[in-house]
Amino acid sequence: MKPEQLQEVVHWLNQQIIHLNEAINEAHKTNNLGREVQYEGMRDAFMRCLNKLTNS
Repeated sequence: MKPEQLQEVVHWLNQQIIHLNEAINEAHKTNNLGREVQYEGMRDAFMRCLNKLTNS
């Protein structure tokens, strides 16, 4: 992967994580626990991908 592509992917992952954190907070406020857990799983998966990309 080219450095520019890696930067784009890292940026995209960071944006997704930010968005999901906001969605998790909103789901928590509205007691939508199913949605909250779903978003947490997505966020955690994106974070694992981000960690693998930035630690290699």
